[in-house]
Amino acid sequence: MFSHLVDFVLVDFGSTDGLREWVAKNFEPDIRSGYLKYFYTDRMPSWHCPTAKNTSHVWARGEILVNLDCDNFTGPNGGKFLIQQFVDSSDDIVIQQLSDKDEGSYGRISMRREFFNLIGGYDQSLEAMGYQDVDLMERLKAIGLRYVHIPDPRYNRTVPNTHEDGCANILGEKVNWWQMDYNNFIASKRNIDEGRLVANKGQTCGIQQGIFDIYGKEQLFA
Repeated sequence: MFSHLVDFVLVDFGSTDGLREWVAKNFEPDIRSGYLKYFYTDRMPSWHCPTAKNTSHVWARGEILVNLDCDNFTGPNGGKFLIQQFVDSSDDIVIQQLSDKDEGSYGRISMRREFFNLIGGYDQSLEAMGYQDVDLMERLKAIGLRYVHIPDPRYNRTVPNTHEDGCANILGEKVNWWQMDYNNFIASKRNIDEGRLVANKGQTCGIQQGIFDIYGKEQLFA
C-alpha cells in the first residue's frame, strides 16, 4: 500500500562524471513511473549544503520530506518504514535516523512538509557545511515538534567518507569543516535564542530556476 506513495528526488548539481547518462540507462522504468525524479542544475558553482538540501525538498511533492544524503542507504523498504512512523505517531514529530556511532547518518531527518515550510527550510545564510542539520531540528523542536531518534541499523547505513571529501567542491573557502561547523553553531544559537526560527526570511528556498529533468527539459517551479 505504500509503494505508490514514495518517490525519490535526485538533484545533480553540475556533475561531470556521466551521472545523468548512467541514471537514464539504469533507471528508465523508475523515471517514467515517477518513482525516481532526476533534476539537473548548474546554478551552484560552489557547493553549499543548505541550498542543496532545500532544492531537493522544494522540488519534492510528498507530504513527508526525508533528507537522504548521497552517501546514505535507505534500508529495506525505508520509505514504508518512515511513513508508518508518522502514521503511528499521535504527535507532530521530527525523526532522526542517526546511528549510534554517527557514521555519516546525522542528516537522516524526516518531517512533514508543512513544518519544513513553516520554518523556512534549511538556513541558507549558514556557511557551506556544518551544523545545518542540527539547526533545522532545533528550530523544528522550538515550534513544538517532538524529536524521535530511530537508531535502527537497518536504516542508517552509509558510504564511508571524510569531512574533507564533503568539502571538496567548496570553492574559495579558507576555513575547514570544523571551523564552518563552529561558525554555524554560533549563528544558529544566536538566532534561536533571539526567537528567529524562520530561515531565509520566510521565502521559498533552494534553486528554483535553471532546473532540468533527465531529458533536458527545463522545469517550471510551481
